[in-house]
Amino acid sequence: MPIDVAPVTDPSVTTRRSELAALGEGLVDLESDATVTVARGGGLTGGTAITWAEADTGIAHAWEIYRAVDELLGRAEADPQRAAELLAAPSIPTPAGNQDAATALAAATQAVEQGRRVAADLAAAWGGLATRIQNATDAATAAGDNAAVRAAAAITELLVSDPLAITEADVAHVESLAQAASGRRAAAQAATGRLDVDLVRARAMLESLDADAQATATELAHATSRIAGLVVPTPARDLAALGEWLDRIAAMTDRPTAAGALDDWFAAADARRAELDGALAAARGGMQRRAEGRGLWTALRAKAGARRLDEHAEVAAALEAARDELWRAPCDLDAAEAALSRLSAALEARPGGTR
Repeated sequence: MPIDVAPVTDPSVTTRRSELAALGEGLVDLESDATVTVARGGGLTGGTAITWAEADTGIAHAWEIYRAVDELLGRAEADPQRAAELLAAPSIPTPAGNQDAATALAAATQAVEQGRRVAADLAAAWGGLATRIQNATDAATAAGDNAAVRAAAAITELLVSDPLAITEADVAHVESLAQAASGRRAAAQAATGRLDVDLVRARAMLESLDADAQATATELAHATSRIAGLVVPTPARDLAALGEWLDRIAAMTDRPTAAGALDDWFAAADARRAELDGALAAARGGMQRRAEGRGLWTALRAKAGARRLDEHAEVAAALEAARDELWRAPCDLDAAEAALSRLSAALEARPGGTR
């Protein structure tokens, strides 16, 4: 009785079928890729259009090869005896001419990989690069840098239709422009904030000058009423003008210019402070000379009394003359000091005055 023997599948059929399945998966993935759908929308231009057209043509040929090899494998599986012959024959149409199944599948697989690479490049440009450009545009817009905004807009326009023409250097350049604009904006904001703080400090300084000017005027009036010949010019007489200047600075809209003007204002205010201090120094110096003279007179009187020298008419007259000069208002310091010198001389001339 004859025994039926199951046909043996040629190993090359199994191999080609596995390769065909992998090719099919790759083609399906490409067809479901949103980037591929957008690229096929017809809006590409320039080098990107050429690159994608070549890749998409390769994908179309891969589909044709897929169908042709699938049909050939069906025939080989139906006729195992001729499977090897069928698969080895150059019967699959490809862009390079008719080829055997293995060579045709390899070419199709290569086309699919090329399609994946181009799609990935497009996705990276439309995704990552576009996001970076948008961020740079937002930063430049916020900073008010129109040149940087225009540069970003030019890149964005090219990115839509010819994304593969955009390089990392292009994007980095726009980002650097936006970053610089943001830096200038931050510096301006900091300067504005610093200006506000300095304006508050200037107001406080002006108030202090006003108060000190009034106190100085009172002290100078007292000193000139007590010291003869004390000539002290009235200091800081233009504080009202200084206040008006500060008002104009505060009203400036150009903050950097205002900051520079405020520096000048502080220099002027410091000069007024120096005038007040200088005027007081002269007045206080005169008052100090009078106080020291009175102290010396008191000491000499005590000395004269302790030695009973004040009983002498000459010493008593010298004491009275010096006292009159020192307690006169206003006091002539030179005359008072001369009287003290005569008093000292009178004491020294009496017996016991040198002890």
